[in-house]
Amino acid sequence: MRRPAALGAFLLAAALAAAFFWDVLFPLGAMPPSPRTIERGGIPAVLRILPGRNAGRGGRDGDPMNLAFWGTEAEVRRALEAAGWTEVPLRLSPSLRAGLGEVLRGERLRRFPPFNAYLLLGRQQDMNWAIVVKPLASRHHFRLWRTGFAGREGRELWWGSGNRDLSIRWRDLSHRPDPDMDSERDFLAETLEGSPFVGKTALVSLLQVPKVGNNDKGYAFRTDGRVLLVELDGPGTRAPAPGPPRARDRKARR
Repeated sequence: MRRPAALGAFLLAAALAAAFFWDVLFPLGAMPPSPRTIERGGIPAVLRILPGRNAGRGGRDGDPMNLAFWGTEAEVRRALEAAGWTEVPLRLSPSLRAGLGEVLRGERLRRFPPFNAYLLLGRQQDMNWAIVVKPLASRHHFRLWRTGFAGREGRELWWGSGNRDLSIRWRDLSHRPDPDMDSERDFLAETLEGSPFVGKTALVSLLQVPKVGNNDKGYAFRTDGRVLLVELDGPGTRAPAPGPPRARDRKARR
């Protein structure tokens, strides 16, 4: 009995040390971009000039972009939390602390492991969101970046990329994603369906989004080149929902 306990204590100490040094050696990226004012009607034009994919390990081309939100930071959080999504910390150490807290409280592990850092316009993501399917191994997830474009009323244009993790590849601690990224885009749309906090959603075709390829870790992807645009409602525009809708999981498309 002592050996497993000692091993567990060693692994915990090693994880905490790794979290500390990771956060010291790899601080968060650049400051948010300077705001540029746009009107709501100008969103499609801005989407056409944004990068079609992010950058991953070693600066290699990462995943295609397939999501966009128009709303304030508070509106984004309110809508996604009500739809069953969990915000995962941006750094290893707070993600580890949150995960340990969930384990100690006997809750489902939702905020660990952390997301890898991906770059867009030279900046790491500003938000991480997930719905766990199988703790540690499988989850729906996406990243969001501020673009710097915002309306006069305070709403911002957020640019995102999401796919579903199916399993872990232990040799490099990466997750094997579902190559069908449209499936994850459509899953997000399903979780937001009927939400009192969503004004409308639309699919926007963009030429710069690649339809087939491999990401920075060598995993294949395919898309139809369309991005889900989610326009959020401001406070007080609709009556609050009686309770948060349950996000539905579904089998990955083959």
